[in-house]
Amino acid sequence: MNDASGGQEWAAPGGDVAPSVGQAPDAVGTPAAPSQYAPPAPTVVTAAPASQAAPTYRSWQPGIIPLRPLSFGDFISVPFKAMRYNRAVVVGGPLLFVGASMVVLAAAMWLFFTDPSIAFLSPTNQFQGVQGSTIAVGVAALITLILADALSSAIVAPGVARAVLGERISVGDALKAVTGRIWQLLLLWLLTTLAMALAIAPGATAIWLGSINGDDGAIAAGFILIFGLALVVGVPVYLISTIARCVIVLERTGAVKSVRRTVGLIKGRFWWSFLIVFVTGLIINFVTGIVQQLLSFVGGIALAIGLSGAWVFTAVAVGVLVIGALITYVFTYAYMGSVYALIYIDLRIRHEGFDLDLARAAEARRA
Repeated sequence: MNDASGGQEWAAPGGDVAPSVGQAPDAVGTPAAPSQYAPPAPTVVTAAPASQAAPTYRSWQPGIIPLRPLSFGDFISVPFKAMRYNRAVVVGGPLLFVGASMVVLAAAMWLFFTDPSIAFLSPTNQFQGVQGSTIAVGVAALITLILADALSSAIVAPGVARAVLGERISVGDALKAVTGRIWQLLLLWLLTTLAMALAIAPGATAIWLGSINGDDGAIAAGFILIFGLALVVGVPVYLISTIARCVIVLERTGAVKSVRRTVGLIKGRFWWSFLIVFVTGLIINFVTGIVQQLLSFVGGIALAIGLSGAWVFTAVAVGVLVIGALITYVFTYAYMGSVYALIYIDLRIRHEGFDLDLARAAEARRA
């Protein structure tokens, strides 16, 4: 590699090297032009003399992780290293997307609380429907939340990938990586949502029929069915989709191909990967839950010290909810997005010897 700030796509072994944004692919086995956002391909290094040299001890931890299969503790601690090392992308990327969605959400919540047709602040008046402006802003808030969910953890992947090689990346370069794959990320989100909906459809149908016929047994069976299918279908779908986001961004593949690629990588390591996501999810939910409680406590104090009036109450309520959601989502996407990227890298190290390829790339860059 002849450019310390560039690299090539993380292409799958045996496949063509994906082209950089705005450039056509070269022949098979020929490296593409340097990219500004992804670490090098595992099969090709541009610096021929250096690529022939055996990796030395210096290249086994060029960045935030040692280039070996990761331990369970690494998945808990390394995301914090990634958040410090490439904070502009790992934290700033989710902050950009979530912040934009929270602005629209705050506007939607304000319109909902103050819409005279809803009569939320005037309970003596009757509900007369919802104004068109409130509906429009509410739909816009829903769309921005969907985009934030699809893109926030995806933008973390190139930041973590480059941090593994000891490189920093700008938000602009990470945005190029994500926006170039936005339609594939949205397609993956749609496929995931559809799979989840199909999984709960039988149980929801049983509950609906039971409520119509007054059959409590059918309602109970419906809830059991929803819970069972959520475990059997929902857990694998969620885990595969989160890792597939990293594949889409780093290997520049399509949504369907990324799912197949993820299924191949996770084979034999599913329960290990699930345990990692489960434990780290518990940790992040505990931390963000404390933040939410502190913000609610501060909001309650602000109202108790003399602030009064419906408009003040609305402003405080909206502010506490939006700020709490902003902190919660940004920290969750940054931490869990790092976990997903590390799982992807660890799976490639275990199945494809990716640590050796990364070591050669790091050594070539130093040379």
